Amino acid sequence: MAQKWNLQDIRPAGPKPQPPRSVGTRQRPQQDIAPRQPEVPTQPASEFDPDLSTIEILDGNNVKRKRVIISSVLVALVVGSGIIVNLLLGGATVTVFPKIKDVAVQASVVASTNPQVGELGYELLTLEATGEKQVKAEGKEEVREQAGGKIFVYNTGDAMQRLIKNTRFETADGLIFRITESIEVPPAKDGTPGSVSADVFADGAGEQYNIPAQRFTIPGLKGSDQYDRMYAESTAGFTGGFEGEKYILDDAELATAQQALHVELRNTLLSRLQNERPAGFVFYDGAVAISFESLPATEYGNSLATIKERARLQVPLFKEDAFAGYIADKGVPDYEGEPVRIIDPSTLTFTYDSATTTISDIADRQTLEFMLKGTARVVWQFDEETLKNELVGIRKNDAAAVFASYPSIRSAQAEIRPFWAGSFPDAPKGIEVEEVLNVTP
Repeated sequence: MAQKWNLQDIRPAGPKPQPPRSVGTRQRPQQDIAPRQPEVPTQPASEFDPDLSTIEILDGNNVKRKRVIISSVLVALVVGSGIIVNLLLGGATVTVFPKIKDVAVQASVVASTNPQVGELGYELLTLEATGEKQVKAEGKEEVREQAGGKIFVYNTGDAMQRLIKNTRFETADGLIFRITESIEVPPAKDGTPGSVSADVFADGAGEQYNIPAQRFTIPGLKGSDQYDRMYAESTAGFTGGFEGEKYILDDAELATAQQALHVELRNTLLSRLQNERPAGFVFYDGAVAISFESLPATEYGNSLATIKERARLQVPLFKEDAFAGYIADKGVPDYEGEPVRIIDPSTLTFTYDSATTTISDIADRQTLEFMLKGTARVVWQFDEETLKNELVGIRKNDAAAVFASYPSIRSAQAEIRPFWAGSFPDAPKGIEVEEVLNVTP
């Protein structure tokens, strides 16, 4: 027979019922009786797992705002720096392009110490040096030598005056010199005395006749009106006067020693010329003339003598402005006498018409003939200070009218600082002028 189940026997499985606690029994705190949680075994973190605690979450709006602020500050700094620089360097720079002409020159020129209108004038620069060497002497001899030189005879009267050979000319010290040939001195013209050159020799021998350049009277005309109307002048000293014993020297040895002295003296004078030439003048190496003079030898031991040589360098100098004006007048058809200059005069070559001029004493000449060849760049001049004064305080737009008033200026540009200023500075010192020459005319 099958067993029958009572309903009380059918219960859901559950925790075992606890027996009831006695009323007097003390209960433990709940935390003390909490069941222990089972330990969960930890897994090692993968090396590729991100550490979420280090990830920063940025606000895009804040980043953009920061970038805008930084950019604005940088722009402000740049603009501010530009303004400060413009304020500190305030002023004006004017770039001028002057009128320029390239002139082809190939002409025979006659220059004068007393130029007339349209002629080229020159001044003569003279440098001297002496040197000495010892040579073998073969004895002595007694000699008497007369000094000589050249004079220019002037006539301020209105009639020609003829002077015969050996006519006397007298210095203020009473030394007499005579002309070697007869001359005819023309009358004055337009207030300029007539003149002619003449060679003279001393009336006696001796070194006392070696005199510097000076003025002479004509004693033979004393008592006549012509005495006050005529006179003579020398432009260089007289040389060659000697009286006494001179050494007899071997000709070949003397020539060798003199040649060596001439080379040394020439080099010395050319070096001095580069250092002593005056400013504001043009000169050419080809215009240099060097002459030599033998001075009396002196004793040097029993069988030697000291020879002495004097070298004289002469070169014509041309005033820069007058020289440039002469070139412009001859080579520029529309030139009207404006102030000009030549950028580089060395682009022209200078050659005397006579080759012997370079070994001559040219002090006794009143004119020089030579050839100029080459291309000269002629630049028209303007007064820089006057231009600055005319620009002071005017508006930039009005500068064109000022530039146009200068015929010597082809064009000009002006830059004013700071960039927002519309007028030139109030003082000339704030205006800088720059001239541009390296452009094709």
